[in-house]
Amino acid sequence: MKRIPEWAVFVAFLGVVALLPLIVEANDDDRGKALYQDKCGFCHGQRGDGKGPAAEPLAGHPVSFANSGFWKGDAEMKIEETIKKGKEMMPAFDLETDEIKAIIRYMSEVFKKGTRNTQ
Repeated sequence: MKRIPEWAVFVAFLGVVALLPLIVEANDDDRGKALYQDKCGFCHGQRGDGKGPAAEPLAGHPVSFANSGFWKGDAEMKIEETIKKGKEMMPAFDLETDEIKAIIRYMSEVFKKGTRNTQ
């Protein structure tokens, strides 16, 4: 059997280590999406437009994250506070800090990114 040179193993290891942040980030994106769909999508909608299946009967309707005006100011802080404390008809959610951050990253990537063309 042919022996793999030690340097080749080391180079392969370095390649995996270099890709690890991308792998973790991809998993975090999936986690943020799943959390958003589970906790937020029912009211805010899968497109973040505030038109989820439960939105119609709610007074004032849920906020649209697809509106560029929502992202003005410190939207990330606003999202975090609202998740933790609730707001009007929205209840507070008991989520870990890393779960909230994953939701915010997902929302920023998907909904904020989609508003760039409409600003």
